[in-house]
Amino acid sequence: MRTVALLLIALSAPGQDLPLHAGLAKVDLTPSSSMPMYGYSNRRCGPSAGIHDSLYAKALVLASGASKMAIVTLDLGSFVSEKLVADIKGKLGIPVVLLAASHTHSGPAFLPPSANQPAYLADIEGKIFEAVKRAGESMFPASLAVSRGSIQLGYNRLLPRDDGRSRALFDNLERIPYGPVDPEFVNLHVLDSAGATKALLVHYAVHAVVLGPTNCLYSADYPGVLQSKVEAEMSGVQAMFVQGGAGDINPLFMARSGNSEADFAVVRKMGETLAASVLRAAREPKPLSPNRHPIEVRAQVHQYSDRWDKTQSLSVGITTVVLNREIAIAATPGELMHKLQTEWKQRAEVAVPLFYGYTYSSGGIWPGYIPDLKTAAHGGYGADVTTRIAIGAGEDIVQRHLIHLYEILGMWRDQPGRP
Repeated sequence: MRTVALLLIALSAPGQDLPLHAGLAKVDLTPSSSMPMYGYSNRRCGPSAGIHDSLYAKALVLASGASKMAIVTLDLGSFVSEKLVADIKGKLGIPVVLLAASHTHSGPAFLPPSANQPAYLADIEGKIFEAVKRAGESMFPASLAVSRGSIQLGYNRLLPRDDGRSRALFDNLERIPYGPVDPEFVNLHVLDSAGATKALLVHYAVHAVVLGPTNCLYSADYPGVLQSKVEAEMSGVQAMFVQGGAGDINPLFMARSGNSEADFAVVRKMGETLAASVLRAAREPKPLSPNRHPIEVRAQVHQYSDRWDKTQSLSVGITTVVLNREIAIAATPGELMHKLQTEWKQRAEVAVPLFYGYTYSSGGIWPGYIPDLKTAAHGGYGADVTTRIAIGAGEDIVQRHLIHLYEILGMWRDQPGRP
């Protein structure tokens, strides 16, 4: 286990307001050539056949006094780059980097074993680096606010069967709202000095698989529609999507006809339905307290044994970020089940607990599915099939985030307290 404490201290007396600045930029990541598609082993149409909508990386750089961080949202299935994180840290002086993939299954499959991996990975690493650089060069005085809402646009695809075991229902064309799910979305507003929203980070937990294995056009799926709709309705806003604990949650809207026009109409319906709720909530953002703390961080790479082959292990890097002692982000790579997200939200003692799944930050690998204990026990896709990580790793990751959070909040004392 490797733990790095990054308590980023600002030069400010206790109780004084600390200047908060933000910078924004985006870049197109859409491949210029045909590549294998991400996510479906049974994709019926082979490599990509064109572009329906562009794939973007969107960067937000925050600076609280002397402390800095970057959040980059990606219209990609998954993303791992130790080199990019190191370059942003070393060359741009931004020590905290969260690379959050939306998990669209209509992007390129550029991670191994794809032969296109080296060239495309190098291309997007350079593009993302430049976006973060531009964001860091365009900083403006900022403040943060939050809005929330709830809408069930997903269903739990792991259905209990008569034998007590769960099996996955991948195609729910009847739109039956099987549960449990976490239907809450949380909007993080980045405001300028006039109080206008300049960036809106939408956090929601539903697989980006409205499009199925019949689609071979590049697309950001419903998160792309959501972001486009928000940007069209909120002038001057950079909309960003952060996927949560969606490992067992599929969308209620599913496009499986094989007719491109009809299928993308379903994608629009899903994205615009979510956007309508997001926009309603975004009309009344609740400002957070005046900024008086640096960005505080704990990062850790932990080794977990392989569930099936005890001679093997998986390195998982997690990062816990606290903004102004009010927002706590638990960032973890891989596909975490929704119960781990709800556990974090219930137990993290801050006003705004955010669970960033599919987010690479501090080293290690992409660990694949990370189930909670009950889900792992009952089995099914991602619960025992197609998962490698040790039983109990999900709860351990949440607990480590909580330990980091309480440490940042100063809850761990050197000596016992009063009886």
